[in-house]
Amino acid sequence: MQKDLGKITILGTKKEVEEAVKILKTVPDLNEIPEAEARLYIQDAIDSHNLKATIMYDGNTVWSRKRILRNLRRIIKAGVLGYAGYTPIGSMLRIPSMERGKMILSDYFYKFLCLQCGSIAHYNKAGWVAEYHTVEDLRDFFLGNELGKRVSEYIPSWKTDAKRIVADIEKELKIT
Repeated sequence: MQKDLGKITILGTKKEVEEAVKILKTVPDLNEIPEAEARLYIQDAIDSHNLKATIMYDGNTVWSRKRILRNLRRIIKAGVLGYAGYTPIGSMLRIPSMERGKMILSDYFYKFLCLQCGSIAHYNKAGWVAEYHTVEDLRDFFLGNELGKRVSEYIPSWKTDAKRIVADIEKELKIT
């Protein structure tokens, strides 16, 4: 289901959209304030009410800071973005295989990295994890993305929600 509220578009199930509409209508003049400011109000609403709907401002996704940071902390705790699984060979032998492993990197965080941070998709999430397997690899990516820029400098200033997330990611990864 899709609902348009001026410059804001909400996508999701009927229940997700109705809940997001109800919350966003409590912010007075949301369509009238500058986009950079509106994006932060929307991000705060997403995170404080655990909204699951996709919310876009002028066609650009507003990202949940809470979801990304929660996933980042799981990655930091594990030290890797995905665990290797094992492919059985016969009844007693097995070999490591990323294809069968459990991904720690969420689809949501992966999309954020590819759509906001200057990364190519590497075919799919498993390909991205194969390229940036460890927390150290992730830290290096934020210091210099695939376009040769620091991620915090790559994101345009009007994408305040993404800039806020990247600043928090850099704190978690201890990037100075």
